[in-house]
This record gives sequence, C-alpha cells and structure tokens, in this order.
Amino acid sequence: MQFASDEEGIDLAQVLEGNPVATIVIDAQHRVTHWNRACAVLTGVPADEMIGTSDQWRAFYPDARSIMADLIVSGALETAVDALYHGKFRRSVLIEGAFEAEDFFPSFGVGGRWLYFTAAPLRNAVGEVIGAIETLQDVTERRRAEEALRQSEERYRNLSLVDSLTGLFNSRSLHERLQAEVERATRYSRPLSLLVLDCDNFKRINDNFGHLEGDRVLQALARVIGEGLRASDSAYRYGGEEFVVLLPETEADAGKRLAERLCRSFAAEVIPTSAGESIRCTVSIGVASYVPGETRDSLIRRADDAGYEAKRQGKNCVVLAG
Repeated sequence: MQFASDEEGIDLAQVLEGNPVATIVIDAQHRVTHWNRACAVLTGVPADEMIGTSDQWRAFYPDARSIMADLIVSGALETAVDALYHGKFRRSVLIEGAFEAEDFFPSFGVGGRWLYFTAAPLRNAVGEVIGAIETLQDVTERRRAEEALRQSEERYRNLSLVDSLTGLFNSRSLHERLQAEVERATRYSRPLSLLVLDCDNFKRINDNFGHLEGDRVLQALARVIGEGLRASDSAYRYGGEEFVVLLPETEADAGKRLAERLCRSFAAEVIPTSAGESIRCTVSIGVASYVPGETRDSLIRRADDAGYEAKRQGKNCVVLAG
C-alpha cells in the first residue's frame, strides 16, 4: 500500500514505530502494512508474523473475524459495526467514518483483557479509502478499579438496607419497598397484606439469659420467617424485637394462614444458649390487608394494633385487623 513516496513512507513507519500507542495499519486488501513495536508488546505477536498477512484477527480472537479496521476498509455501515460490537462502540466525534469502542477480549493474554480501540479510514488525495489505521490501549486495570468501586458501592448500599444482626432488610428498606407496593396495589387494584410480628416476653429473655442470648432468639425468628416466605415476599426487622413481612398479591385470609404457620414454627423452635441451656419463645402476629386509599403508615399501624390485640388475647397467636 502506497500512502506517500518512499522517503515519506519511511517517515510514516518511523512515526508509527515511535508511537507508544499500539497501532495497526492495513491496506485496501486487508493486509497488514504496519504493526508497531507497542502493538507487538501489547499483543505478544511480533511484527514479522503479521506484516503482509491478513491474520490481524489472530492476536485478539480464537477464530477468524474482522477487527474494526477491517470493517472500516469494507465500508461497513453502523449496523454492521453494531453486529460485532453491540452496545460497546460509538462514532468518533473527531474523524468522519471512524469508530471507537471498548470491549473485553477473553482470548487475549492470560485471563482476557479490556481494550479501548479506535479505527479510522486512510484516504488518498481524491478521498478514496485505501486502508485503515487502528489504535489499541489496554484499559483492564481501569475497568477492574471501576468494577471494584461498583461492588463497594453496592455492598455499602446493601449494608445500609440490611439489618446486621438478622440479615433481614431494615426499616429504611421497608419504607421504600412498602411505598412502591402500595402504589402498585392502588394502580392495578391488586391485593397486598402485611404482618407485624413481635417476640413474646422478650424482655424476660434478656433479663434471664442476657442480651447475647436474646440476639440468638431474634436470629432464630429471622430464620424461621425467611424459610416460610415465597420469592415475592420480603421480611424486615422493624425495630427491637419487632418484624414486618410484606406479602404482595396476597389476600387477608392467605396472609393470616401464613402468619399462623410462622407462629407454630417459631413456637416449636428450641434455641440453645452458649451455657448449654435451651430457650423457647413465641410470637404474636398482627395481619392487615391493604385498603384502597390508605397510606403505608396506616397499613402498618393497623397490623401493629392487631398484634397488640394478639398480645391481649394471650400471646402466641394471630389476629387479623378489621
């Protein structure tokens, strides 16, 4: 491929060879004409194995396919580029007919690498495409740092929504989720039920066995609740020894039956202490079904009042709010 005179061609080769950015140049027949030193270092493939061949794909893919420079030479439209780099590329804002992309190459190096690459057409004096130039940069460390930051932020968010003792969601998470479920139940006229559970005689347990053993009781209740729920249900530690269970798509009677199962399951639990003793505890549960037009606070309050009624009726039972 002749881009200029021999003397100018030498200058081009020198410029590319001295460029610290990995660079590939191909001609109109998709043959590699330049594979600079930075590209050889990045890919681990020496230039003498590539110059004059159309094997540029070999450094990046396990099977023959076009690299972005090949697409440029072929005059590919954006739809063709999208077929290979869907959601990972964009048009260059600086050079007409050029593209840039960022992608993960699983067959590149050990364990795969993230590369940022650009490809632009090379034209002769009359504007005809006579080749393409592609540059590549290894951005693996940046991507890993970004992913580590994302995971850290996700962990932080999860910690801010989860009760550390029981592993259930906390009250902040409850208010966010309950508001969304109330709005959904209102919009689509769908049923929604809510349980408020309160450990019976919990102060006595703390007084007799200590707060660490009281924590074991709360953890046992959280486990019983979690084992009794459907995938669409969610459970929350509302405060102290009080828990809330949110039951979308659940009528009041079905919610009451689930509450009764939880009540029986927890009453059957034998919770061992660190001193070798055993604790048995029960729970009182109030059940309320969403009434169109009421607020989330009203729904919780009605279930809470029903829970207090369960306490008055002797504890270890379920009361359905009117």
